[in-house]
Amino acid sequence: MHRRLLFLGAMAMACTYGCAQRDGAGPPPSAGSSASAAAWVAPQSRLQIKYFNTPSIDAWPWYIVAGPQHALWFTELFAEAIGRVTMDGRITEFPIGSQEPEGIVEGADGNLWFTAPGAQAIGRLTPQGVVTMFPIPGLPNASPRGITLGSDGNVWYVEFTDGYIGRVTPQGQITRFAIPDPQSGPWDVKTGPSGYLYFSESQADRIGVFDPATLQFKASLAVPTPNATPWGLLLAQNGRVWFTERNGNKIATILPSQIKEFSIAQQGSYPEALTATAHGNVWFTEGLTGDLGRIRSSTEKFGAIVGLPSGSIPNGIVTGPNGNVWFTISAYHNPSQIGELVLR
Repeated sequence: MHRRLLFLGAMAMACTYGCAQRDGAGPPPSAGSSASAAAWVAPQSRLQIKYFNTPSIDAWPWYIVAGPQHALWFTELFAEAIGRVTMDGRITEFPIGSQEPEGIVEGADGNLWFTAPGAQAIGRLTPQGVVTMFPIPGLPNASPRGITLGSDGNVWYVEFTDGYIGRVTPQGQITRFAIPDPQSGPWDVKTGPSGYLYFSESQADRIGVFDPATLQFKASLAVPTPNATPWGLLLAQNGRVWFTERNGNKIATILPSQIKEFSIAQQGSYPEALTATAHGNVWFTEGLTGDLGRIRSSTEKFGAIVGLPSGSIPNGIVTGPNGNVWFTISAYHNPSQIGELVLR
């Protein structure tokens, strides 16, 4: 409960400066910004969005992933549950106890695996709703966050506070590997090209790289913008890794020899998570402006933003089995919701 109050207070203070809803896209990036080469596209007619209320009103849905049963699965931070939403919008919640779940991924075993910083553990949920928790060995303040399926069939996660990357076998055995900079604040992790694990070092403005085959860290990649706070990661269909910069207010991609950044037009948008669609767009959530943004992977040009209802705080985002973009909405004075952006 204490962590919940601190979290709400921080978000409320941030929303004083950024959560007011605006129709349309903001002004184009200023000349000379890192996105000056990417043309700004004027707002187009609004796309259709469907909204589905979570059974728990103040669930605060967080991250979302495509998973078993032709459905999407998401963590509910304050309801302390895992939610499932089907393609027709039906939502079922599976209580997991006081675990404060955050990151979530489908494992090679067909189960859902999630990080539980409230319990300092990694959780496993079967599609039938059976929960098993696996405590993280070692220090009691691991604070696990992002989680991904590795090319080796294991689940991998990062520990924000302790500065570790962890491997979890399908049986739940956890092995930890110390990140070279223990104060780097790793937040998200994704499997990228060649099976390497890429993770955002939010407090060091770097992207870390780890080889699960050799269990060795590769040279990290420095983010050009100071105090950028790299956050969510994505492996797009073309094999490129993209990530958000929360304080840098940018979207970035990793090229073979450098990181290329693109400034978001709206100031203080606080980009969070990303997903890629079959249309070649990379969509991302803007937590403080309450919008969905997009940049085309092939042309590196932004498209029009999609505005959400006033007070919305979009968090996780994923492309569903039906090809539409699904995202989580945490809102003040409104029910928490799952949104579906209809693309066809």
